[in-house]
Amino acid sequence: MYNEAMSQILVIKVGSALVTKEDNTLNTDFIGSFVEQIAALKKSGHKIVIVTSGAVASGRSEMKLEHEDNIPYKQALAAIGQGVLMNTYRDFFKKHEIVTAQVLLTNLDFKNRESFITTRNTLELLTRFNTIPIINENDVTAYAEIKFGDNDNLASKVAAMVDADKLIILTSVKGFYTDDPTKNPSAELIRELSVIDGSVKKLAKGAGSKKSLGGMSGKIKAAEFASNSGITTYIANGNDENIISNIIGGVACDFTVIHPMTEKHTSKQNWFKSQVKVGCGIIIDDGAVKALKERGKSLLPVGVIGIKGEFERGDFVEICGLDEKAIGLGETNYSSIDLERFKGCKNGEACYLAGAVLDEEVIHRNNMVIL
Repeated sequence: MYNEAMSQILVIKVGSALVTKEDNTLNTDFIGSFVEQIAALKKSGHKIVIVTSGAVASGRSEMKLEHEDNIPYKQALAAIGQGVLMNTYRDFFKKHEIVTAQVLLTNLDFKNRESFITTRNTLELLTRFNTIPIINENDVTAYAEIKFGDNDNLASKVAAMVDADKLIILTSVKGFYTDDPTKNPSAELIRELSVIDGSVKKLAKGAGSKKSLGGMSGKIKAAEFASNSGITTYIANGNDENIISNIIGGVACDFTVIHPMTEKHTSKQNWFKSQVKVGCGIIIDDGAVKALKERGKSLLPVGVIGIKGEFERGDFVEICGLDEKAIGLGETNYSSIDLERFKGCKNGEACYLAGAVLDEEVIHRNNMVIL
């Protein structure tokens, strides 16, 4: 039965070696089993975002071109294969009455503040719609300077963006080993990591298959980024039966877990503090203070009674009570000018008074910390 207190935000990454076969056709047996696990977790109340590889390989299987290893060819193959990949996911999820949503990203969507906010808010809305976002890099428009390098890196950034509880990286080995297990039968699985230091990075090797880009070194780099964001990361074999369900359910099985190097709230609070625009804040009434502090709600226009300083959409500001002392910090969806126009308004009126259809919330709960 659904229990909101126990529900988690999960970002799950699957690589090409799992999604496709040796002949580059899609591995529908794996995808079917994968979707079964995701559907069960979703019905338990978890919010799930998938980061998938496999578009280029799918394009190869469709076209069967020769000499297609240069970047323009791969971009064209990705454009062809992306539709095949998404249609396959869609068909499997449809059996469970689950709607999927395609999201293609480049690094610019994380570097550009306005794009970052828009992307994050869209992902939040998609999960609120009860859909499953399926993310891949936009290979067609990406070029060297804005590419993620590999989808492990993309997955870790998405996990931080959506404030995930867990990042699960599914690969073709059981986790992080002391050596390459495909070459050294004596290699031992490292089941837990509490810190990622130079010695750990030295153990990480290059790509594990001809279809993957980052290999284990990319996975460790992604885990380090997630860990520094307060997110627990798991590296596991996607072919192991019910591996995702077992990880979430606490069932004993083989995988590597990388623990957060900081508490998620502490990490988020420190980041927000470093980004707050000096002298800027939103003053709210006692009812809004109670809603934020006691009920974990988002800040709505109806609770806003005053503005301090000048700020733009995407700026970090203080959230202040009637005494103008900060009770929290947050990233505002509206500028001070627009907010001045509709402070105190009932929810539905806000966007129209601001002159643009933006967001229902002044500051969404996911984008604030209470001090």
